Amino acid sequence: MNKKPLLLLITLIALIIGCHKTLTHTPTAEKFTLNYEVNRFEKEIEAYEKADAAIGLDKLQGQTIFYGSSSIRLWKSLKEDFAPMPVINHGFGGSTFPEMTYYAERMLVPYKPEKIVLYCENDLFSGKDKTPEQVFDSFAELATLIQNKLPKTKVYYISMKPSISRKDKWHLTTKADALIKAYIDKHKNFTYMNIVPVMYRPNGTVNGEYFIKDSLHMTPKGYAQWTSVVRPILLKN
Repeated sequence: MNKKPLLLLITLIALIIGCHKTLTHTPTAEKFTLNYEVNRFEKEIEAYEKADAAIGLDKLQGQTIFYGSSSIRLWKSLKEDFAPMPVINHGFGGSTFPEMTYYAERMLVPYKPEKIVLYCENDLFSGKDKTPEQVFDSFAELATLIQNKLPKTKVYYISMKPSISRKDKWHLTTKADALIKAYIDKHKNFTYMNIVPVMYRPNGTVNGEYFIKDSLHMTPKGYAQWTSVVRPILLKN
C-alpha cells in the first residue's frame, strides 16, 4: 500500500489546522476597572435563554441577531422592520461592551447566527470616565471573540447615535466610532453602518422628534430612520 497519499493528506490537514490561529487583541490604552458588576443584567439574560429554549435553539440558529444596549432592547418593531429576514432581539439593559462580551458565549455563540448587528453607546456614560481608546479596546475584545467563535458570521456595527441628553460627549463618541470604523475597515466580515446623518434635520440640528422625553431613547420615527439605513445593507448582503 502506498503511504504517500495518506501522509500528504495528514500534512494538508495539519497545515489547515495551523492556519486557524486564535486571534487576540493588543490593548491600545490603559485597561480600566469596571465600576459595576459585569453580570448585573443576569435576569434579563436568563429570560432570553428561557424564552429561546421554549422555541427550540435549533429553530433559532442561522438567523440575524441584534445585540446591544437599550436602543436594541426597545426596538419593538424590529421583526416587522426587517421582514422577511428572520431576526432575534438580544438587547439587554443599559449594557456596555464588556457586558456584551461577557454574555456573548450565551447570547451569540450557541445561535450560530448568519449575521450579528451590534449597537452600544454606554461605555462613555457608565459612571466612570473612559477614553475613546478604552471604548475601542472593549469593542475590539468583543469583535475578537466573535471572530474566534463564529468565524463565518458577518458582523454589522451601528454607529453611536447623537443622543441629545449626551451632547457634551458627542466629540468622544465620534472619536470612539472613528477608531472602531478603522478596525472594521480592515476586517472583511465587518461592516460599519453610519446612522448619524439621518438623525439630523436639514438645518443641521438633531431632530428631537426621534427621541422620547429623556432625549436618549428613541421614538418609532427614530427607529424608522435607523431602518432606512440598516435594512438595505443587511438585505443586500
